[in-house]
Amino acid sequence: MSSKFSFILLFATFWLSSCQSDGSKTPVFEKDNILGRWEISKAWRSGKTTETLTGTYYEFDEAGTMKTNLTPTTMEQVYEYSLSGNEIKQKGEMPITYTIDSLTPNFLAMNMVINNFSFKLELNKALPPSELEANDSSAQDSLKEL
Repeated sequence: MSSKFSFILLFATFWLSSCQSDGSKTPVFEKDNILGRWEISKAWRSGKTTETLTGTYYEFDEAGTMKTNLTPTTMEQVYEYSLSGNEIKQKGEMPITYTIDSLTPNFLAMNMVINNFSFKLELNKALPPSELEANDSSAQDSLKEL
């Protein structure tokens, strides 16, 4: 009887410890999951939706560089970046830390602070423009054949 009680007690201890969460663990996202081009679908500035970021994109590559047009001039710039846990750190003259809230193969939600304004961004995975043009031309070629 005591071995049965010990087994139940041991099982209950493992079960309870596996259910507990201290809430302080930071999610970890793999670098491979952010690679590619991301385009903004929704954006908020200081908690209010904003259309001023329409057309904004990020493109992350394996070499640790990112292209974005979210720059002071809105012209595309290339920055080095690093990913640690749930933070993307943009390096360079305009260092920014982006906190990832959610990341799936086709969706990225992140937030950051720029010039004391908080921003929340929702982005969708997209094809780079060169691949889009190639797909468009192949579709045009198909139409010509008809």
